[in-house]
Amino acid sequence: MNFTNQDATQHIPQLQNIACELGNYGIIQVSGEDSLKLLQGQLTCDMNDVNDEQASLGGLCNVKGRLHSVFYVMKFEQHYLMLLPKDTLQHSLDTLSKYAAFFQTELVDASKDYELWGHTQKAQGNNVTDMEVLSVTNHNGIYDIHLNSLFNASILISRKDRAGELVEMLTGTTLADKNAWDYIELQAHLPIFSSTSIEKHLPANIGLPQVGGVSFDKGCYTGQEIVARMHYRGKLKIHSVLTSTDSSVELAELTKVYNSNDKKVGELIRTTVFDGKTYCLISLNDSALEEELVIGDDKINIKLLS
Repeated sequence: MNFTNQDATQHIPQLQNIACELGNYGIIQVSGEDSLKLLQGQLTCDMNDVNDEQASLGGLCNVKGRLHSVFYVMKFEQHYLMLLPKDTLQHSLDTLSKYAAFFQTELVDASKDYELWGHTQKAQGNNVTDMEVLSVTNHNGIYDIHLNSLFNASILISRKDRAGELVEMLTGTTLADKNAWDYIELQAHLPIFSSTSIEKHLPANIGLPQVGGVSFDKGCYTGQEIVARMHYRGKLKIHSVLTSTDSSVELAELTKVYNSNDKKVGELIRTTVFDGKTYCLISLNDSALEEELVIGDDKINIKLLS
């Protein structure tokens, strides 16, 4: 799904042909004949849709439907890979390992075995946003996951011994910092969070279904009953929205959002500082969509971008 606003449109020229090493991401590798069964019974996404040509966003929940982590999940050769922030990796690995004992499968932290870069490029020929969300292209063992964002952004991943070839594919790009990539993910409304927020969010409250990270047709998984109940009973009154400030400020995940009456109406999912502004993906009560909003104890004004 694509989300467009004036800030994003203005930043297209600035963010074309850039590359960023994704050193903040780690990788859980899942191998073995029961890998699909294990992941299908634990993740919020439908693993039957994850194949050589298609990746997905996904979440791992506890029994109360609260998220341990949000991640990209893909097929890589005979393995499944989960790409997630390094500081949530061990917790997620430990959680999955409790269930893996009942399956013919192996889970390992394979972060050191892979090379991972984010990059953007100019559109060539057909409109790139017509490509499938998180579609995967295999360049002879170097995989490209297309984010389908306004910036034609992708994640390149290879085995570590192919790192030189991967980097050569980025020839002609400009090296960018982590904030630029975080901004691209924020503009795509990807609710990937750090260890600060482990078991704090429900999938619907942070917009995970809207970016394809939750299937309501796949059947049971841990936390599924809670997640499905919110969806089918129509009680969801909180959604994720993108906001910005007019200055650069440091904000922590879960920082509270207030309305003009000093009532809490939301909280911060993730944030980054880019081009002199602070961009925030927040979970917000629907009743506050038309209200003036501030964030944090310093009551910093924020405005909705979408």
